[in-house]
Amino acid sequence: MRGYTGDRVAGVELTPPAVRALVARAERANSLVEVQRLVNDLRALLPGVRDAVLEPTTGAHAAGIPVGPARWRLALRFRATDDFAYAEALPAAEKIAEAADRCLRQACPALPADRAMPVDPLGRSLLAADRAIVVLVDAPAGWVALSDEFTQVLGYDRQCPPPISPLELVHPDDQAVAVASILDAYAGRPTDGPFDLRVRTASGEWRTLEVTVRPLLDDPQVGAVAYLGVDVTAQRATERVLRDELARLRASTSNSGPAPAAGRLTAAPENSFVPTVAHELRGPLSAVVAFAHLLGDPGSGNLTEEQRTYLDVIDRNANRLLRLIEELLTLSRLQAGTLPLTMAAVRVPEMLEAVVSERRLAAEAAEIHLTLDAVDGPELTCDEARVHQVLGNVLANALAFTPSGGRIDVVARPLPDGWRMAVSDTGIGIPAEEQPKLFSPFFRASNVGAAAWAGTSGAGLGLVISQAIVELHGGVIDVVSTEGVGTTVTVSLPARPRIKDGGGG
Repeated sequence: MRGYTGDRVAGVELTPPAVRALVARAERANSLVEVQRLVNDLRALLPGVRDAVLEPTTGAHAAGIPVGPARWRLALRFRATDDFAYAEALPAAEKIAEAADRCLRQACPALPADRAMPVDPLGRSLLAADRAIVVLVDAPAGWVALSDEFTQVLGYDRQCPPPISPLELVHPDDQAVAVASILDAYAGRPTDGPFDLRVRTASGEWRTLEVTVRPLLDDPQVGAVAYLGVDVTAQRATERVLRDELARLRASTSNSGPAPAAGRLTAAPENSFVPTVAHELRGPLSAVVAFAHLLGDPGSGNLTEEQRTYLDVIDRNANRLLRLIEELLTLSRLQAGTLPLTMAAVRVPEMLEAVVSERRLAAEAAEIHLTLDAVDGPELTCDEARVHQVLGNVLANALAFTPSGGRIDVVARPLPDGWRMAVSDTGIGIPAEEQPKLFSPFFRASNVGAAAWAGTSGAGLGLVISQAIVELHGGVIDVVSTEGVGTTVTVSLPARPRIKDGGGG
């Protein structure tokens, strides 16, 4: 536009009143509540602005007006109908970003526990004895620790907590997650579930807490964001040991002579570490899972919502470790050629019905349409448990990487000399250049980390183990995938295996 000089054209004021009002409000804002209202009003009051959000800058959401230090990975993003509307709204957006930066950096003083404890003695005693670290954060009014576990785990006195912002207790590399959680709470956005934070203790060490956030800003008796943290430092250390051993196995595989084709497991001597880990950890972890289920049974008594949250954390993490141990043990036996197969005649439609039934509730919870189409046919001679494991792995991957509203189809058809079973999804797909590595141990596609499904945990062993089991049956597993469209995994097995033993004695 001729004569455009920022906010004037030929001496005429261009900045709309709504923009000036937002700028003035942003300059006065001193709380995250006001900042979130400003973000909402940027979208609501300026007709040229299509959307506006204050959120982490990861993956495809990297653009925007930066907020805070780089380690927060935070920005205010907004879109406009055209370049002129964008330029018109930009001054307000920049002031709102400055307000967000200012409010997130301002002091949030620590308060003694008795300043925020319930008046009734029962409520006070229940909170103090809670087995999780319970902290309330009301920026910028202050924060308070309500449970004795805060002292037991972190070493700080609840009545005289460290006089710093709670964010200063969080490891610098985890501050982005912590900032995102408080912004989600003030914006009323649902959280993705528990997440890990490393928190500094009074002695200067770092403890890993699995944290659940509960926005209680609208509760007149609370008016704050509640953080419930369970100490999982020992569990995460055990997982690191297992992952280090997995990396050692990977290195031994890659350095054992000429490189095999992608996904081919070479035989390796039996390693004593694996059975030792399986014996020492699998038994106790199974007991943890069993007792967690027992405590969650209604017959064991009523539990509060917080207590059920803690049980979910215990169950989820214990099962996660059990899966890692089982994959490590299976990989070791496959490498050593000692994984036997128990062959029997199997009705394929019945086996697939069991596989799908186990995951139907998960599909419904994720709002994914899951179908099974298996026609009748001749029996398949196979190790039913191992083939069930393969198809379960494939279906679990499809569920993990298919967004809500997507579709997964499981189809089985008899062949002249066997069966073909396929799992097709409308998920995120696999980049074409990475597909040759798909059956390599420990491989995970690059678009997993950048997607909303990045929380899906796994060691990258499911497909390589599945391929080894299929090949022990004399079959073939194939993957056809298009990034952003979906993936089809096909398992073809002969009616009768061409080998009698699945890998050794």
